[in-house]
Amino acid sequence: MQSDGHAVVLSGADVGGDGGHLVHNCEDCACEVSSTSVRRAPRQPAPGENDDVWVSGRNVVEIPVDDAYSTLFNPLGHGGAVVVDAAARRIFRGFADPVTVPAARAALDAATRAEFHSVVNRLHALEMIEPADSPVRPDFSGSDRGEMLTAWLHVTNDCNLRCPYCYLAKTREPMDEATGRAAIDAVVASAVRHGFPAVKMKYAGGEATLNADLVVTLHAYAKEVAGRNGLDLHATVLTNGVMVPPRLAAALAGEDIKVMISLDGVGASHDVQRPSTAGKPSFRMVERTIARLAQLGVAPHLSITITSRNADGVADAVRFALDRDLTFSLNFFRDNECASGFDDLRYEEQQMIAALRAAFAVIEDRLPPWSVLGTVLDRGQLLQPRQHSCGVGRDYVVVDQHGRVAKCHMEIERTLGDVFRDDPLELVRSDTRTVLNLAVEEKEGCRDCSWRYWCSGGCSVATFRATGRFDVKSPNCHIYQAIYPEVLRLEGLRLLKYARPS
Repeated sequence: MQSDGHAVVLSGADVGGDGGHLVHNCEDCACEVSSTSVRRAPRQPAPGENDDVWVSGRNVVEIPVDDAYSTLFNPLGHGGAVVVDAAARRIFRGFADPVTVPAARAALDAATRAEFHSVVNRLHALEMIEPADSPVRPDFSGSDRGEMLTAWLHVTNDCNLRCPYCYLAKTREPMDEATGRAAIDAVVASAVRHGFPAVKMKYAGGEATLNADLVVTLHAYAKEVAGRNGLDLHATVLTNGVMVPPRLAAALAGEDIKVMISLDGVGASHDVQRPSTAGKPSFRMVERTIARLAQLGVAPHLSITITSRNADGVADAVRFALDRDLTFSLNFFRDNECASGFDDLRYEEQQMIAALRAAFAVIEDRLPPWSVLGTVLDRGQLLQPRQHSCGVGRDYVVVDQHGRVAKCHMEIERTLGDVFRDDPLELVRSDTRTVLNLAVEEKEGCRDCSWRYWCSGGCSVATFRATGRFDVKSPNCHIYQAIYPEVLRLEGLRLLKYARPS
């Protein structure tokens, strides 16, 4: 954008309809905690002409976007990158040390002083500056009042691919309709009992499309039960995209069911880690499915899992998505027992950082209108501060093909009870023997990190697999810290391209 002569301060609120442009990286994993857990403290009155002392946020980072603009981000604020031009940056930097508003304005040249009050008020509203005696901090006191209960329904344990990084020991065991209905009844009852206004069903597997008729039947039943109980219903089908049967495709298009397709590259980069049961390539089939869904008006979200096998091809997968106006997420390989025989899946830090930077170059060249803050860093998103990296143990339940309840789909075999007799959410909330999704303040190496409310210590299962502990920082910590500034620069470029100053 070109400056019109006024100091520029841009945020996501300046992108028309930006709420719909915030994409979360959770369709193939446990979503971030859905609760109203981050509450803004009552905002201090705007900076005025008095003796109150103000200062820039203690942990605000400043990242150059180009020669004219910078991105500001407060890791202890409530989210959102803020773009400033040189004039607004000078005003912001005037609060590097505690100062009164009149003193900060007096230190500026006459041209910048003319913009001072409007810029200061905006920086205050966006939590870039704060009262010296009242620093901004996220408030998690509402963390048990959830907005949505998410259920992973494992509609089959069978699959038509044999991905080496998969955590499942495959069997030809589908969920039957009686079990599926019982699961939906239990999840809805649990949502009502615990005060959730909405439920989200993730129809997954295995490969969910191998039990497509059940998915369609269960979704119709879920609509009926959720409606009867006054709950909003959301749904996603998780699929490898090899084949989506016509009846399911029609339901996806007509019932507002979202679709997540796993795509790990283009051509050989995908095929090397997503072969069929016979060892044949699958990319062309997935590409065909994506095209067919597009004809029906269904835009799938693409989930890209990064291992050492496909790291060099991640940028091509991102280009594939952006060329088709599809959202995507980048997910780091999680070590597991089933994948333990494939030593070439484990990535090195520098290899992962290089793969991400190559992907970021593609994003910069094809900047989408939607933000990548929530999709390109595995569990380390930059959309909203949170104490927990995902909803495991809080507002997420997993139901296997037999109706047994687990805490995390990565540990689906470690069951706690079943949907025929138990409250699923109560089971996962009371459990202490399987995966522990601790608050980030409880993790060694995280408590004093300024980024702690954005990665939240990373995936608990991956951390335990690497360290044998739940109370330590993520093995991906250095990757997150290296890449965060580059993601924020991309967001700054997006704002400059699509935002209109308010």
